[in-house]
Amino acid sequence: MSNEFSGTGNVGDQPLLKTVMVGSEERQVAELRVFFDEYRQDGKGGLEQAGGFWLDVNVWGDRLAAEVVQFVKKGARVHVVGRLAETRWTVTATGEERSALHLNADHLFLSLTRLAEARFKPRREAAEGRG
Repeated sequence: MSNEFSGTGNVGDQPLLKTVMVGSEERQVAELRVFFDEYRQDGKGGLEQAGGFWLDVNVWGDRLAAEVVQFVKKGARVHVVGRLAETRWTVTATGEERSALHLNADHLFLSLTRLAEARFKPRREAAEGRG
């Protein structure tokens, strides 16, 4: 059984860069939260939005994590590929066990479409034929 995940979504908050201990060495990880839309077929042969879900994404590696924090901003459209992982913990006051899914990203691609739309919109004068 494979636990690979691949999806495109929108970044919900500014990514955070953290330094964590892995064994005896320090490693950097970029943490971000991504919303993935879910679609289903409508009665007319098209697609309609049918909700979506949030997923915490971890991008490991000192250089890559730093680049994610530098270039990926809140609202950015990203495509991520990675492995789903589950974290389990116990709430000590109640003894209740909880768990959460997150994605350890192997690849993260920034969608240039939104950047191009935001950055390269024609100026009003050019659009009206004056520029």
